[in-house]
Amino acid sequence: MKISMISRFKTHAAALAITTMLPAMAFAGEKAAQEPSPPVPQTIVTINGDAITDLEVLAFNALQGGQNKLDSQQAQVQLLNQLVNTTLLAQAAEKDGVDKLPQVIAALKMAKIQVLAEAKVNDYFAKHPVTDEEIKAAYDKKFTKEALQEYKVSHILVKEEQEAKDIIASLEKGEAFDKLAKEHSLDSSKDAGGELGWVGRNQVVKPFGDAMSSLKKGEFSKTPVKSQFGWHVILVEDVRAQQPPPLDQVKEQFRAQLQQQQLAKLVTEMRNQATVEVAGAEKTAASPAQEAKPAPQAK
Repeated sequence: MKISMISRFKTHAAALAITTMLPAMAFAGEKAAQEPSPPVPQTIVTINGDAITDLEVLAFNALQGGQNKLDSQQAQVQLLNQLVNTTLLAQAAEKDGVDKLPQVIAALKMAKIQVLAEAKVNDYFAKHPVTDEEIKAAYDKKFTKEALQEYKVSHILVKEEQEAKDIIASLEKGEAFDKLAKEHSLDSSKDAGGELGWVGRNQVVKPFGDAMSSLKKGEFSKTPVKSQFGWHVILVEDVRAQQPPPLDQVKEQFRAQLQQQQLAKLVTEMRNQATVEVAGAEKTAASPAQEAKPAPQAK
């Protein structure tokens, strides 16, 4: 919810003849972020004496998921009607004392926490924007020459190292890799002669990837490769280099990733300074090792 960044609007049309409809609004294209000072709330409608401002209308729309684009008079009137109906129900709830129910008090508290947390996230990113230089650095780090290499690879997976050595000896004598895979491999790829298809180094476990990337086209591993799955004999049938996607095409994806990293760091710092007490458990400081996963997302 980016309330401070949403366009301001002003009332220009007179009230419609139908009593259930409200005055239409024309929205200015200026953003609050471009204004020299914080926007001054303007009353749009008063419901039983309760004045509703333009910022509150926009906040209401954001809480609905921002589903109303408000780019037409019809959409603006529809949103105001929805807000009037919702406000009347809320006023009735307060009159009947529904707002005093424990579950309602709890829900209101959590809603306030959610709104404030999202506002903090938006404020943080407004003050600490991800730069184009940071995005380019992350792009270059991900799409290195090595990372763009793909290998058409096959493997034979066995339980014991000696069996892997025996298979390598058979390969050196000229036996077919696919035949040995079908006879010995424990992997589901055995039916395809051990073939895994085209894979990148980051798509396989590190020991496998290290061995695979050290082999040239047509080579098989001369020593068994150990991973958590067992012992591998690896054959690289072909090698090719992929082209990275254009930076402009993935720029916003990298921005979102870097924002999430920043947010995780921020929340971790907060947790390091916080004390969290869980009922029935020993009093403990929040562990920095716990993964920070705040509910709000930057919008």
